Amino acid sequence: MTARAGYVPVIAVLLFFMLLDLVLVAQSENGSRVIPVFANIVEAGTINRKIETSADVLPLLGVDVHPDTVGRIVEIFVDVGLVVKKGQELAQINNDVQKAQFEQAKAAVTVAKAAVEMQKVMFESAQSSLVSSKSVLESANVQVKNLAQTRARFEKLLSEGAVSRQQLDDLVAQHDSANARLIGATADVSRANDAILSAKMTIEVRRAELLQAEANLNAVRVALDNTMVRAPFDGVIVSRRSDPGAMANPAASLFRIEQNDPVKIIASVIERDIDQMKVGKTRVLVQLDSIDQIYEGVVDLVHPSIDSVSRTGRVEILLKNPDNRLRTGMFAKLSFLLNTSSDVPIVARDSLVRHNGQHFAYVIENGCAIKRLVKIGIIDEARVEIVSGLKPGEQIISRGLEFVREGSPVKVVESESGK
Repeated sequence: MTARAGYVPVIAVLLFFMLLDLVLVAQSENGSRVIPVFANIVEAGTINRKIETSADVLPLLGVDVHPDTVGRIVEIFVDVGLVVKKGQELAQINNDVQKAQFEQAKAAVTVAKAAVEMQKVMFESAQSSLVSSKSVLESANVQVKNLAQTRARFEKLLSEGAVSRQQLDDLVAQHDSANARLIGATADVSRANDAILSAKMTIEVRRAELLQAEANLNAVRVALDNTMVRAPFDGVIVSRRSDPGAMANPAASLFRIEQNDPVKIIASVIERDIDQMKVGKTRVLVQLDSIDQIYEGVVDLVHPSIDSVSRTGRVEILLKNPDNRLRTGMFAKLSFLLNTSSDVPIVARDSLVRHNGQHFAYVIENGCAIKRLVKIGIIDEARVEIVSGLKPGEQIISRGLEFVREGSPVKVVESESGK
């Protein structure tokens, strides 16, 4: 656009006033002065009530990937721009120590399992010994009872002279021997029970040792796994910050990964407008000048809180980005379309006159300006929806309103589009 183009509005205004001076000299048939005006035709169209703001394009997910362990980087498998999947290997940190610890932990688990199995065998042996001791005890009990009954009978027979003293003494000796065996069998049963109890306790100890060995193995396995840096989610590598041979440290990130399909835009909306944002319903036009593209979306999330300092709320919009044209950090202009009216009369804002809180338009009828009260609806940057008072096809004065009064004869010097 050259500087000469800027003279056009000035020339048009000068021309308008020159024509006004000429026409004011002329008289209409009834003696009134004819006023030159600009006019346009009321047209039907679509208009939106909008809230406009701006924001940056953000990734749906974005993280700096840090290693979980300290060590020298052995190999890096990815570079900037590579699309990766969740769990994909990104870099390997030296793991010689962790491998040795892992093998040692596996051996400890094997030993602990063998100890548990061995103790189970000892427990089963103690159970068998208890069964055998109980059998001997039962046999000794029967023998003692039988000998006790026989002894009582021999003692009676001895008093009657039916048996000799020697026979009774032999039986007494047998009875005493059976009692001794009974005591021994009882002791064996007690020892077998103690052995079983001890075996049970030892089994629990061995099982606890096994659990400890397995826990240690898992800890060593985690330490070994941590030497491999993996992608936390599907995304693209947007930054690589180290090379093989460098020392990895959990405090320093190695990569940045972002998920850019869809992308996310977080806009700030003033407090009085936040309630008008409806999730899934409020349409949004996203203009990206850097790629000369306009995208359409809807409000996907309205944050529940208001910032007490700025008195704004945050609204999120998601935009699909399958071709990766939308890049994080791009500047976006946002237009929230709160209300839409279609096929309604629309005029330029400058075509209306406001007086005492009411709006008026001057309609040209039979060469005269007729003042008409109108009710307005949605207002955008330069246009106004007419709810009542005007119809499509009617001609109204668009400029020169300051010279017009009710019933003034007018002459249209130029027609303009009402859109």
